[in-house]
Amino acid sequence: MNQVTTSTRQKVLRLLEWVFAVLGTAVCEVAVIFFASQQLDALWPAPGFYFIEIVLFGVLVVVNLIKDTNLPGAIWGAIPWVAGGVLLAFVILAGFTIGPLLFPAMLAFWLAGAAADLRQRRGLARHFGLAVIAALFQGALIFAILFLSRL
Repeated sequence: MNQVTTSTRQKVLRLLEWVFAVLGTAVCEVAVIFFASQQLDALWPAPGFYFIEIVLFGVLVVVNLIKDTNLPGAIWGAIPWVAGGVLLAFVILAGFTIGPLLFPAMLAFWLAGAAADLRQRRGLARHFGLAVIAALFQGALIFAILFLSRL
């Protein structure tokens, strides 16, 4: 009986990973298309770079899902968390533009990462810490690009 329950739990968590990862990626793609179509004349350097980054992180989360490494210390398990952390920086720093549209994607990536961690019996705290570090790094990158573009 316990084996059946564990198997069902694994399947449900895997389904949740897929739902949240695909949802988050779709939100990233739609948000970027929406904003890029409005700024065709001013896409470079900073907005275009950020849009490419957002799209690539969304794709990376789906690739991570397809790869599905079950190794206990695998770096692939951190990818949805890091992607959510990067989006957190955009949510905070671009709060009046693209930020609110990326908030659901950020949450979806973190929920996909949590489902993966629960399914693979990994700790959530370490990956959440990586998400915070990724947000700080992305924020520093945004400010560095902004500073360099003003020179």
